[in-house]
Amino acid sequence: MSNPIENLGDYNKVREALQASGGRLETLYNDIGDTAVSEATPKILLIGVVIGIAITAVSYLGYKGYCFWKDRKQKIENEPALKKEFIEAVEAETGTES
Repeated sequence: MSNPIENLGDYNKVREALQASGGRLETLYNDIGDTAVSEATPKILLIGVVIGIAITAVSYLGYKGYCFWKDRKQKIENEPALKKEFIEAVEAETGTES
């Protein structure tokens, strides 16, 4: 063993990182924090995009469902008038009245 300080494991890694940051503990902590944030950002953005797409899809489908039911209700309410108009048109075309 030429250098016994290399056998210190994780302590040696932290010691070397601290030396690389100029001996300033705050700089080392900021670098570690920036790295953690950089690693987490794509996951957070992906989750946000997925949630946004889901909310948009649910809103769009809800709106389309509302329009469908509103149109259906209007057609059902207009059915008697349309039947009467259809019967009148058929009677006028055939020339027979009941």
